[in-house]
Amino acid sequence: MSGTPYPKHQQLKHERLRQLRHVAGRAEMSAIREAKRGPCRCCNVNGHAHLHHLIPRARGGDDVADNLVPLCWVCHDLVHSRDPKTCMRLVWKLTDAEYSYAVEKCGEPVWESVYGIRYER
Repeated sequence: MSGTPYPKHQQLKHERLRQLRHVAGRAEMSAIREAKRGPCRCCNVNGHAHLHHLIPRARGGDDVADNLVPLCWVCHDLVHSRDPKTCMRLVWKLTDAEYSYAVEKCGEPVWESVYGIRYER
């Protein structure tokens, strides 16, 4: 096993994306966590929620409130494994600002490319 997780060309690609996206500092991320505190966006379970990037950082998603939603660990795993029902529920429950952010960042077919589902408002 190599000490490098990705080939050099992939590392450079990710670094370029990182430079193009907004990376929140510690204080800003803390403020976002506080603002987004609440039940899971998919199943409404209260408790410790993870913040999920709607547009993944690897695709240029920013660390901003409109790109982060609270998910319980079960729903977070299901969304990352592209479970269609969970992904549809997540996208259906997005605020207008969250939905607009994703569409502006990646275009109208964003949900198909990121989550493998078809959805339009």
